[in-house]
Amino acid sequence: MTVTVTVRNTGPRMFQRLREKYPQAEVRALNRALVSAETLMSRSIAEDTGLSVGAVKKAVKSTPATLQRRVASLRASLKRIPLIEFKASGPQPSRGKGQGVSYRIGRGGRQRVPWAFIATMKSEHKGVFMRSGQSRVTTRTKTVARRPRLPIRELFGPSLGHVFNKFKPQAIVRATESLAKNLQSELKFAISQAKG
Repeated sequence: MTVTVTVRNTGPRMFQRLREKYPQAEVRALNRALVSAETLMSRSIAEDTGLSVGAVKKAVKSTPATLQRRVASLRASLKRIPLIEFKASGPQPSRGKGQGVSYRIGRGGRQRVPWAFIATMKSEHKGVFMRSGQSRVTTRTKTVARRPRLPIRELFGPSLGHVFNKFKPQAIVRATESLAKNLQSELKFAISQAKG
């Protein structure tokens, strides 16, 4: 975006004061535009994936503009989202009955992971887990497949990278509109300060 500012009926002293105040006005306008884009992205991604807005905000990273770097950016983490965030449900504890955990991603139906279970760790982190590997136990009548107790691993859903790109054009439009509106407001304020 290119910004052209035309100031009429002013002297060089006031124009210099306006030049001094412009960087702060630009930073404030950029950061307000960033918030607008982040809000749009968080709501759109949450609706598309079935995640909560809070979970999406954790995965969408924003870098606000500063006076030293007048650029604001928004990006989605490529880190996969814990499966528990996708409305996972199942018996807690599973008691080894192998009922598994069901979850839902997006607008599709619920899916199930056999042998998975939901647990809260000592660190108070709650997640969907599965025992790694498989062992077989032979009884008098048959051989039964069972999961060993350890080790266990947490299960994850997809990252939000591809969903982020889906809504990126809309976020750019929202940010551009917000930037133009807020920059105009900030410049009016900067001009009033310069006159003062």
